[in-house]
Amino acid sequence: MPLLSYGAQTVPGHTRWHPEIPAVAEVISGGSVRMECRGFWGAREALLCGPIAVVGAEPGDVIVVDVLGIGRADGGPALGAHPGVVGCAPGDDALPVEVEPDGPLLGRVRPGLADYQPVAARALRSAALAGQIVGSCADARLTAGSRIVLPVHVRGAKLSAGDLHFGDGCTALDGWIDLRVNLTKRGVERFHVTGPLLMPA
Repeated sequence: MPLLSYGAQTVPGHTRWHPEIPAVAEVISGGSVRMECRGFWGAREALLCGPIAVVGAEPGDVIVVDVLGIGRADGGPALGAHPGVVGCAPGDDALPVEVEPDGPLLGRVRPGLADYQPVAARALRSAALAGQIVGSCADARLTAGSRIVLPVHVRGAKLSAGDLHFGDGCTALDGWIDLRVNLTKRGVERFHVTGPLLMPA
């Protein structure tokens, strides 16, 4: 199983969205996190790093995610670097009744565990919610200095990011992304946030 890094920890990545994929770490409002991400997985699926729980986040809140920096793992040029996917875990109501599991990566919910098959049966592909719940590079290039406003659907928000792109060709490579997260309570109601708001640099 591919492993990704969060600080000093090495953690499994995930290729699907599901509210029951457990968080690998926590961040407080105003805190920052570095995620070390891999490129595509299997049949060009985005391999996501996380989820990161935002302390105090509840459904109906909003998190504001600032992209502080992005770099390539090999130290090469990172001009125009941006994540392909940034988002929060969906609520249960956004999941299908059942889909074909076909062996997805689900972070710490691993094959052989009792809860793997129930989660795999309903988990959504990593880019399936683009524009609805997650931010996508198809909508905007979220380079350093960009901001993403995301509604929270589950306790802790469970923020994930990955599929880092570099250069005009949108080539996905291994790399890292630094994010700062701020929590706004009841942000959905207060600011009428119904989906991701992407603010490119």
